[in-house]
Amino acid sequence: MAWFREWLEGSGGDGRAPTEPPAARETTRETTRETAPGALEEGYPGERFGLPEQGPGSVATLGRRGAQFLLDAVLAGVLAALFTYPALPQNWSLLTWAVLMVVPVAVVGATPAMVLLGMRVVRLDRPERPGVGLLWTLVRTASLFFVIPALIVDRDSRGVQDRASRTVVVKSR
Repeated sequence: MAWFREWLEGSGGDGRAPTEPPAARETTRETTRETAPGALEEGYPGERFGLPEQGPGSVATLGRRGAQFLLDAVLAGVLAALFTYPALPQNWSLLTWAVLMVVPVAVVGATPAMVLLGMRVVRLDRPERPGVGLLWTLVRTASLFFVIPALIVDRDSRGVQDRASRTVVVKSR
């Protein structure tokens, strides 16, 4: 389980995360400060990726991300119910949720609830481009489907789905 802990915390054998972009690797040592002999002080979430501490572009909070997940789930349920009325949507709501998570994130980098709450998903290796791409969005959605991986966050408030897809959820406003 040590390998999982290292992967989750973002430290490889040399103390750097193997999935970080080169620019983030260069700033890792600069942003970690020693406070006492042998003790290290961690900065704010996203600091090692060069993200601001607050405002647009900063890492979205876990509470905001949870609200987004619930809003997208409710929206998916309502849309599925519209198509299956008068019967209950049953598993159609899961399919609708998956489509709501994959298509918009792959193309523009945000689900409908993310847009409403002022968030977006960006890839760490190309943060200036919209959208995450189909492959990485499928990886994110498959991980989010089980919910629990989204609750396992690292020091940058990135869930397992973000680490696996090399993404981070940031505030857009």
